[in-house]
Amino acid sequence: MVGRLVLAGEKGRFRLEEDRLGPLEVVRAVVYAPEGLPPWRLRWRLRRAERALVRAGAGRVVLDGGFPYGDRLALLRPVDPLPFFRGCADVLALGALEAEGVDRRRGRVALSAPRLCAELERAAERLCPQVRGLLIDAPAGEDHARYLQRRFGLPVSPPSAGADVTVAFGPDGGRWGRSVELYEGGSLGGLTLTAEGVELPPECAHQVLALLWERGEVRREDLRVIRAGT
Repeated sequence: MVGRLVLAGEKGRFRLEEDRLGPLEVVRAVVYAPEGLPPWRLRWRLRRAERALVRAGAGRVVLDGGFPYGDRLALLRPVDPLPFFRGCADVLALGALEAEGVDRRRGRVALSAPRLCAELERAAERLCPQVRGLLIDAPAGEDHARYLQRRFGLPVSPPSAGADVTVAFGPDGGRWGRSVELYEGGSLGGLTLTAEGVELPPECAHQVLALLWERGEVRREDLRVIRAGT
């Protein structure tokens, strides 16, 4: 069971109710925090909402965008879309090329990371049959580049060659073209993910999509990259 925690800026009585987030059934707790509410009372209301969601069977919680108290939760784990983003880095890379008006068969993608990681390696292998070239900007990236060239026959370019877009798995490293940053505090470069045939609530779309991805209810081929706000 997944919970949903909502902050309301007006007065009201605490309530727990069944709710839907697109195709997901959730239990929603509303925390009322009108202006001027003492901090101790807000903490008490948050903790009461957590306990109620746990009693209802929730172990994870969806937070609306901009929910300011996610770091204060002690009993529930907020849904983090970052592993989902990193797992479909290849989809985001191809979407970034499209957003730049570059045909994927003629595009070059840079994959940047502070170290080689499984997500980068899997993204590189999925991208090799689809793009013109790859650039791997990571320690020991040259060895992996040679492996990719032997396996796929795709030339892997040095950093001096540049790229049309960058998918970054860490804050350090080079950036070429539009950047999709798949790390804590990073940005998707003006892009967003959606899924064909799935209605997603705009206030927490990526969290819902991440849950559907985990459950196998959304596949890689269902995903679409669009400009944020479209």
